[in-house]
Amino acid sequence: MKRAILTFVALVALATTALAQEPVASVRPTTNDFRGRVQGAFEWEPVKNLSVEAGLQLRLKNDLGSVDCFHTSVGIGYEVNDHFSFGAEYIIINGYDSGKSAWEKPRHRLHINLETGVKIGRVELSLRERVQTTYRTDSVNRYEKMPHEMILRSRLMAEYNIRHSKWSPYIFFELHNTLNAPQAVWNYKTDPFDFDNYITRYRTGLGAKYRITRNHRLEFYYYFDYDSKYNIDYRANKGTLKGFYQENEWRHTFGISYKFKL
Repeated sequence: MKRAILTFVALVALATTALAQEPVASVRPTTNDFRGRVQGAFEWEPVKNLSVEAGLQLRLKNDLGSVDCFHTSVGIGYEVNDHFSFGAEYIIINGYDSGKSAWEKPRHRLHINLETGVKIGRVELSLRERVQTTYRTDSVNRYEKMPHEMILRSRLMAEYNIRHSKWSPYIFFELHNTLNAPQAVWNYKTDPFDFDNYITRYRTGLGAKYRITRNHRLEFYYYFDYDSKYNIDYRANKGTLKGFYQENEWRHTFGISYKFKL
């Protein structure tokens, strides 16, 4: 009995020591930012249930005071039936560095979407699962940032079709979950590389779609985000951990989108 107790105590002590050896992130003060988005898009349906879309989007940050990035996108979608659809989208992201007054090296993003939905009266409920991968063209240390970040985005939306109205209001909730974020280690030159998975963003939003005519649509929306990401910094020469921080931010995003649909 004593041997069993001593073995149990030793295992608990060993597990506690192992946990204590893992780097613990320091939490930085939560910041707050108001952002904006303006988008123009074109949608074409060459054959039944198959759609092609291209668009341009400008994003603002720092309380709408500076340019964040410029998105150029093209995508394709296919509606299998009234309850299921899938698609893909490619985006070139040109970020803007206000300090240098220059555009940064572009990033390449790919979305793979699977969506299912059901109508209950005049309300349409939908669930979208999106795998998002972003490839960076600048040079980064993969122990600090992945050159090809992957995120799973899960969105639940409810849209209401108002009878005899051109307005369709909606509300949604979305989670962003990392799939290949780097795990912090004490020294990346000696410690093995490993992945970390955690929720990076909680997003809720509401908006409304407005049908001007058969071919022209507008959309107005507001997103409220709680971003929570880890910032890892190493000493380049020695490889030792210089800083490990949890950065939290409240984001309020207001947007307007115009779409021309053939």
